[in-house]
Amino acid sequence: MSSRKLFVTVSATLLISGIGLTAFAIDHPNRPTSSTLNAAQNADVLLNDRIETLLRTDIGLAGSRFRIQTRAGVVILGGGVPDEHSLQRALDLASSVKGVREVRNELEIEFPK
Repeated sequence: MSSRKLFVTVSATLLISGIGLTAFAIDHPNRPTSSTLNAAQNADVLLNDRIETLLRTDIGLAGSRFRIQTRAGVVILGGGVPDEHSLQRALDLASSVKGVREVRNELEIEFPK
């Protein structure tokens, strides 16, 4: 295929795709745009990473297992901690991170085996 035919084919495909996306955006005006969605998701990922780093590097929480989920500034802490003090420490540390609106506790105290 010549480079001109390839260029025309690719251009036509991109044009048709763009028209389809525009029609979708017009039909769904309340739908968040991809840039808005990505910004919100990126903020949650960054917040999640900061919390995870803080909890995993805290010497008082050694031996704890964490599952951290963040959505729109709401953090859900799950997993296991060795005692009540560690549980409260994890909640306090997570809530101290800038950008956290709420911390929900799903942590469990796991007694050593």
